Amino acid sequence: MTETSQLLQYADMQRTFYEREAKRDPEQQVVGCYDYHENVPYETNLLYLYGDIRKPIFTDFGNRTAFDFACGEGRMVRRMRRFFDKVDGADLSETMIDLARKRTPGSDFWVTDGMSTGAAPSAAYDFCYCTISMQHICVFETRDRILRDMCRILKPDGQITLQYLYSRAYPALPVTPVRSVSPDHSVQLFRNDKHHAKWFENKTDAVSTNSDCDVVIGPGELEIVYNYFRLYFELVDFWFYDISIGRDGLGQTRILPHIHPNSHISDEYHGTHFVYIHCAGKKYGG
Repeated sequence: MTETSQLLQYADMQRTFYEREAKRDPEQQVVGCYDYHENVPYETNLLYLYGDIRKPIFTDFGNRTAFDFACGEGRMVRRMRRFFDKVDGADLSETMIDLARKRTPGSDFWVTDGMSTGAAPSAAYDFCYCTISMQHICVFETRDRILRDMCRILKPDGQITLQYLYSRAYPALPVTPVRSVSPDHSVQLFRNDKHHAKWFENKTDAVSTNSDCDVVIGPGELEIVYNYFRLYFELVDFWFYDISIGRDGLGQTRILPHIHPNSHISDEYHGTHFVYIHCAGKKYGG
């Protein structure tokens, strides 16, 4: 069991990082590849089973409430309000929450300790979600505390969808593109990752975040991740959004412009997919 002081130290590192990054751009005050993420169809993958618009997770989105964990300055809150009657959020950055409140009137926002949903009310939400953020938490026990608190604020019949990072070769990461060595053979070098975290690791000593030290799910961990979420929910399902198609760094010729939903950050980015973990039938009350 990791000491609470270590978890708080990690949360403070993340808070310091995001506060600093948020203040670098006085106009936008956002962190990360904003233009890229604005083009990702997150709503489709959060709200429809397998990203199939024929299969909504609710038969009717009207008169329902949603909660955005790690909401930043509120961009996904504003996008999701097209579906839900009310969308609230929480973030560990006070700067981000101040901006969210100014830019997103009609929603409620809370500052968190980095391990919970803050002062969000219990049993209040039909849906909880997170994009671009849980993947940056390389401490399992922190993510576990967050999930438990999401269960607290969910209604008894509430549902969640959380986006994480998947790499099809993890824990091996490619270091060279595919190269042809003969008409019948090609080679590619991989290294065993020592930098990012596997699912149950607690890298509380990480000194940076936001892709500098992530949790990455590989093919060999899908079963244990599934079994973990089944501790909290009756129904657990995964679907994948390929962010490697068209990239040059995986041995294929670039066919896409730089800002494109399948072209995340750079051609050399180690992630190959976003994995969406959808859960319903809450077992744990929080």
